[in-house]
Amino acid sequence: MSRRRVVLASMEAGALLLLLLLLVAAVFLLCLCVPAVRAAPAGAEVTEFPGFHGELPSKHYAGYITVGHEQQNRHLYYYLATSERNPTLDPVVIWINGGPACSGFSAFHHSIGPFKIEYSQVHINDNPRVTTNPYSWTKMASLLLVDSPAGAGYSYAENEDDYITNDTNRVVDLYDFLSKWFAEYTEFLSNPFYIAGCSYSGVLVPVLAQEILKRNEESDGMKINFKGYSLCNPAVDVDIENNAHVPYAFRMGLISDELFQNLVSTCNGKYWNSSSPSCQGNMEQFYMDQEQALQKLFDPKLGREKLHAKQSEVSGTWKRCPNHIQYTRDIPTLTEYHLNVTSKGYRVFFYSGDHSLLVPFTATMEWLKKLNFKETEKWHPWFVENQIAGGLAMFHRTICHLKRLLPIRGG
Repeated sequence: MSRRRVVLASMEAGALLLLLLLLVAAVFLLCLCVPAVRAAPAGAEVTEFPGFHGELPSKHYAGYITVGHEQQNRHLYYYLATSERNPTLDPVVIWINGGPACSGFSAFHHSIGPFKIEYSQVHINDNPRVTTNPYSWTKMASLLLVDSPAGAGYSYAENEDDYITNDTNRVVDLYDFLSKWFAEYTEFLSNPFYIAGCSYSGVLVPVLAQEILKRNEESDGMKINFKGYSLCNPAVDVDIENNAHVPYAFRMGLISDELFQNLVSTCNGKYWNSSSPSCQGNMEQFYMDQEQALQKLFDPKLGREKLHAKQSEVSGTWKRCPNHIQYTRDIPTLTEYHLNVTSKGYRVFFYSGDHSLLVPFTATMEWLKKLNFKETEKWHPWFVENQIAGGLAMFHRTICHLKRLLPIRGG
């Protein structure tokens, strides 16, 4: 064989080896980038989202987890949107909604999820337009939302008395939900796990966090890889905060004079959790715009089919915050729970919008002072792209723990 042929053969072998290495690398990267939720229940994958046209940004799954016992089954609806970055390694975040009895799934398309609704089109279009959210948490984490308690959103109970509940029962159900959900989606057990929520979930999140830590210590088997929690505008005094919604909205010019006067005359200053049918009717108008758009998307039969939700004959009419749930707050103070979790070094993050209709950031600041944590950074401006976006203060209790308060302008 001539020297030229030997050189050519060597070059061809080298090229083939390089091509093989590139193919192996491509397959490896593909495995990293494409989520493979192997343990998901059959038929759980969602391929279409109501109002959205196009390919979903990542793999989505939905279904029900049954909690309680045989005589009192409660069926909690969940929706999982896997991380768009690396679902194998990225954190899993469960979102607990406020209310106190509002659909967790409703946060998916108006704040933290991969979609947003074009509310400006709701009044002229029977089919609200849904687009992608460039600020979705799914850019960096897998997002798990649950309709809790039973009766909120798509969740339902088999017995009417299960629509009478409280904080303690709800936390028990949420832990039961998580343990069963992880049993079905076992590949996420090793991922960092965080709890997040807003408003009334400020009552539930630290209690659920403590319950997870307690069960982890007692368990010889499955343990949830809990890392911490975050809260936005967390509830402190629910009655005062919720009853302030209507006067605040009126002073900000967000509702009409006519609606405000109707609310004043029918609710007598008690706008939240009112038993008056006329007050409830006016409050539905108060929250009308979002509720109207959401019901157009999620209540019809086709929307339910796309999202693997039971039809209305089983789960009832879809409502973000239904009136038929009788909810009692039975955990009056949260300081003990926050101290128990933070004393073990877990991460906690508070952030508040200074235009929040739900819970004013000033209440959060006053409440944080009661924890008596050492302030490591005095209040100072927080900048985004050289513009003041809010303020930041930092506190600590242990060497590895930071607690932050971050009010956000215009939020």
